[in-house]
Amino acid sequence: MKKLFLLSTFILISFVSIQAQTKFWDTPDAYLRQTPAGNTPELFAPKLLADSPDFSANRVAFSGDGKEFYYCSNKTWANNDYLKINCFKYQDRAWKGPFLVTEHRIAPTLSPDDRTLYFDDNQGNIWESKRTENGWSEPAQFPATVAMYDFTPTNSGIIYAGSGQFIGADKKPKSFDVCTITTSGSDTLVQSLGIPVNAPGWNGDFFISRDESFLIISAKENRNFECELYISFRKPDKTWTNPKSLGPQINNDVAHRYGQYVTNDNKFLFYCYAHSEKDCAIYWVRFDHLLDSLKHSNFDPYVFDSLKDQVVSVNEPFHIQVPKKTFVDDDGEKTLTYTAHLSNDNPLPSWIHFDPVKKIFSGKGTAEGSYNITVLATDTENSKALCSFTLTLKKE
Repeated sequence: MKKLFLLSTFILISFVSIQAQTKFWDTPDAYLRQTPAGNTPELFAPKLLADSPDFSANRVAFSGDGKEFYYCSNKTWANNDYLKINCFKYQDRAWKGPFLVTEHRIAPTLSPDDRTLYFDDNQGNIWESKRTENGWSEPAQFPATVAMYDFTPTNSGIIYAGSGQFIGADKKPKSFDVCTITTSGSDTLVQSLGIPVNAPGWNGDFFISRDESFLIISAKENRNFECELYISFRKPDKTWTNPKSLGPQINNDVAHRYGQYVTNDNKFLFYCYAHSEKDCAIYWVRFDHLLDSLKHSNFDPYVFDSLKDQVVSVNEPFHIQVPKKTFVDDDGEKTLTYTAHLSNDNPLPSWIHFDPVKKIFSGKGTAEGSYNITVLATDTENSKALCSFTLTLKKE
């Protein structure tokens, strides 16, 4: 009976705590008392987070109860000399701050239990502070043997981070992928999420939800580091869908977009938006309805495993099978139809036959030569993916 009473008391306290947290999020005091954003991105807390020449930038973080807000401010993109992580706190029925948390570091991220605060130093090093009665402990470097960025622990205990190669004395990033991070003794084990989440080059700016159901990545980056925000969903087999654009309201022009963060209830998306230091700021937008609609809109097919070049013998019949994993459509394999042509858009020579159902090339060539062939996969929404290979005929 005593155990039952204690269990009932614990459940009641937990329920009251959850109700209290939910209630605050829905009050006018939430989100620094800012009028909630709608479906069009808008500045978050203008003139409250930073006054010129300072600007607010990078990832933000809210505590689980919504009563702490962490963000970055800086004066320049050139270095970390003026970089700060600041905090506002809701105390005595009012927001107070900003309070300085740490300097020369970025990307504040709270652990799922709000007891640890993580951040990095723009040099691939992750730092952590522990919550104390008086605030946060002095930062200590997170033990790791690899460079990391956007360090993010999840509810399952799996850690995600951007990780890859650094070159030069200043540790300039050469390439980064979104990865899972595990530690084994003194080693840090890194596993890239691979295709289709990671494109060639830099994939370091991302956000992953606490339940790992989706991630948002800065994609289509150009030579000036301008990019768009794309979303990928985790499938039941723990692979990821082909990232799709968050749409024209968010990706409305050529700009820098990074530091993405979604509140735990998926209600709002925050991100840094800028054309230069002069207009660099944190924006927010209503996200839950967009998130739901993107789950059910078309996924473009993509190339998972490129076709390999083939060599066949003159005057000998050949059969070349397009491997099953060449193309993937997250809406289902049966949505794709296949065609093939020469890479210069001319039709295949008469002696090369392509079966679009079995995805088999067959034929018999009578002379030496090379042919660049493109296979095109088209889904029911007319979205396409293509992959090419070279077919070479040689005499034995």
